[in-house]
Amino acid sequence: MYLDISEYGLIGDMHSAALVSKNGSIDYCSMPSLDSPTIFASLLDDEKGGYFSIQPKGTFTSSQSYVDDTNVLACKFTTDTGEAVLYDFIPVATEHLVTPKEHRIDRCLEMRKGSIEFRLVFAPRPNYASTIPVITFQGNTIKASSHEHPLTLTHSLQESTQENDNGSVVIDFSLAVEESARFTLVYGDYTDTDTLSSKLQENIDFWKNWLHNCLGEHCAFLGEYTALVNRSLLALKLLTFHPTGAIAAAATTSLPETIGGERNWDYRFTWLRDASFTLKALFSLGHIMEADSFIHWLHSTYRRHESENIQIMYSIRGEETLREKELDHLKGYKNSKPVRIGNLAHRQNQWDIYGEVMDAALRLSDYAGKIDEELWPFFRDICNMALNNWQKPDEGIWEVRNGPYHFVYSKVMCWVALDRGIIIAKRYGFDAPVNDWIEEREAIKKDIFEKGFDKKKQSFVQRYGSQELDACLLLLPLVNFLPIEDERVQGTINACIAELMHNGFMSRYKTDDGLNGKDGEFVLCNFWLIECLARSNRIEEAEQLMKETLRSANHLGLFSEEFDSNTNEMLGNFPQAFSHIGYINAVVAILSSRGRSFEKEVQTTLVDRLRKLIPLQTALNDGSQTITATDAEIAARLKQLLGRLQGAFFNISMGRVNYRAMKQSERFREYLQLAASLKSFNPESLGNDNEKKAFWINIYNILIIHGVIEFDIKNSVLEIINFFGRIGYTIGKTFFTPDDIEHGILRKNRPHPAFPLRPFSPFDSRLAFMVETFDPRIHFALVCASSSCPPIEFYDPEYIDEQLDIATRSFINRGGLETDNAGNTVRLSEIFKWYERDFGNNKEELLNYLARYADEGTAEFLISNQGKLKIEYLPYNWNLNSTLE
Repeated sequence: MYLDISEYGLIGDMHSAALVSKNGSIDYCSMPSLDSPTIFASLLDDEKGGYFSIQPKGTFTSSQSYVDDTNVLACKFTTDTGEAVLYDFIPVATEHLVTPKEHRIDRCLEMRKGSIEFRLVFAPRPNYASTIPVITFQGNTIKASSHEHPLTLTHSLQESTQENDNGSVVIDFSLAVEESARFTLVYGDYTDTDTLSSKLQENIDFWKNWLHNCLGEHCAFLGEYTALVNRSLLALKLLTFHPTGAIAAAATTSLPETIGGERNWDYRFTWLRDASFTLKALFSLGHIMEADSFIHWLHSTYRRHESENIQIMYSIRGEETLREKELDHLKGYKNSKPVRIGNLAHRQNQWDIYGEVMDAALRLSDYAGKIDEELWPFFRDICNMALNNWQKPDEGIWEVRNGPYHFVYSKVMCWVALDRGIIIAKRYGFDAPVNDWIEEREAIKKDIFEKGFDKKKQSFVQRYGSQELDACLLLLPLVNFLPIEDERVQGTINACIAELMHNGFMSRYKTDDGLNGKDGEFVLCNFWLIECLARSNRIEEAEQLMKETLRSANHLGLFSEEFDSNTNEMLGNFPQAFSHIGYINAVVAILSSRGRSFEKEVQTTLVDRLRKLIPLQTALNDGSQTITATDAEIAARLKQLLGRLQGAFFNISMGRVNYRAMKQSERFREYLQLAASLKSFNPESLGNDNEKKAFWINIYNILIIHGVIEFDIKNSVLEIINFFGRIGYTIGKTFFTPDDIEHGILRKNRPHPAFPLRPFSPFDSRLAFMVETFDPRIHFALVCASSSCPPIEFYDPEYIDEQLDIATRSFINRGGLETDNAGNTVRLSEIFKWYERDFGNNKEELLNYLARYADEGTAEFLISNQGKLKIEYLPYNWNLNSTLE
């Protein structure tokens, strides 16, 4: 008998996953990986699929919940004679828990009251239920043998009766109050049962630590949304394949979009679209490492296959071929055939993925403060694919099987790809055909306005030549294609509500897509609409729709892909990453909308204004010291923590870091304690110039950012009188300002451009900390918190020479040098005016220095025209730069 999809919870270990019903039966599980053949699949065939149940023998009631803030399921059984709790989890493979070679499920049964007679049924059916294994017994160990999928079940029962019936094991046993039993299922022929002790508490601790090891303004407090957001985060983490960093769309295959219909797909793969949206959700709640892992996985996958295009999806290991196959021997969920494995959609063209990848790249830049130079050729390729393909039709975001068409959303996302590529290239001075991208970006927008907007409807449409709507059009303002207040955007929002909403839930579209039957309402589309309403300042509508949409979550807070609003039934694969992503982003939008009104009410006090004007020196690390700093790693730890804080509190909708929220966070208090530990660090311990340069550059940069935070700078550091000579850190027993670090230590006691005197007198003890050899490249590593400054980077003494070369090349080629070939003129950043003697004794030496780092064409121009070139200087932009705004 089939249970509803809503009756299940998910357990996993970021390798494999299983669905456990609220009556204690594992009815779906793929091992050893998310996309492996199933070992239990009664969810896809209630007769042949196989399952593993533990439940009372007689009449009972049950309830299911997660242990708070974990992925450990607890099923409470109640009978006339007693009460028990069954804990289910897949132990996480870490160095402190099980080894990665073990793939296992732990089931821990604990009696709370009275006594209960239980029945265990172990009916494994490996390889999508195509195999009935051979069962053998040896003491408390049961082996289920098949050709490729051996399974070992061990238990701790002292007394029980067991039967073997055609590949199924039935065990009857009794437990009394305070007794317990442990059951461990291992994928593989495992015999060392002594090591298979339950790791329940360790896994509870693991999930709690991961969930709360976050940063950001929405990390600590989400109000009434906290519990469901945490559940969504934990579900998304389970869909991450730890060995590669890939993110699966769902844990299951072939759960139908319509009961009895053919829209049954395998979702155990990585769609670049879904994964990119996942990153947005993780970013917004301060979980940043997963995003970096995914981007590097995608880069390595693309390079490994050396193709001229990028696929819309890959296996969780990065394989290209995902052949679609129908399993005719399975009935399907509630007789919904066919059951499919693999997915033919991997051969489709969907141009929107370019925008989703590049949007994720820009978010990574905003949060991390940089883009690894080795990633840029990959991102440049993505932008060029968008440029070359946007005018062609494709199968679109919903993977229609009667296309291709000229989908508006696909073209918008090509615009997004070029837009994000332009921003990144300009920000870091990366080599790119930026002018071509700018020209094509404008051409895409013009084309969409002319062919993708219906004036009668006052709405964008699904595809060129059509008047039909599509819920994905709600994403246009969310990707900044147009501002939310634009009348065309508002017209589209209202049209989607009027034409696609039914019983409080939105359909994706109502057009023919080449498949028989229909699908349910799409949960994600509701969340897109909520996000649009919140950003439109229609907050009451957004919150009301949120309440309505939460009807589609089950008792555990898990969402499937779709929802039938007529029957209140979950549909589609489960749990679905897209739905949980949408929920998180919608919640963040609501909270941000509330936060905007709060920020407008905050007034700068008279004390704040006077503090900015009165030029008293301020030691920013005078707090209580709880850590002792003994080595140069202190600068690295400070930079890492502050960088993560900046990223976590970067508010995309506001376009800047929310420093007020950051200052109030627990993790910023950690930063202040760490900064205070500099008072116990001895700078004389820095042994060579590489160590000195790395340490002092990092300290300078974090000190500048800390100053921006401390003084609540809105637009420019020029708001603070003598900013660079006023703020400082006490290091050892000595106070250092940014000016002391730059001019005294790193420039080897050279005068400040505005003052003729050397910063350190002959008797100044800080002379002992100077570098041995002056390196002019430090000018392109020091961050002055302005748009004309270089981007922020962490400097490592082992690689600093290479890093400074990159920083210099990036600065010169990203706007620090412009040429006017016709006028024989070179326009330089004012840095080269203020510090002209740092780069040479005359114009010829300066031009030679620039040529060493300029691109090939510019270098040739500088050298060949050296004698007749005129030098002008570009105005310096002191506005806060994009990673600090």
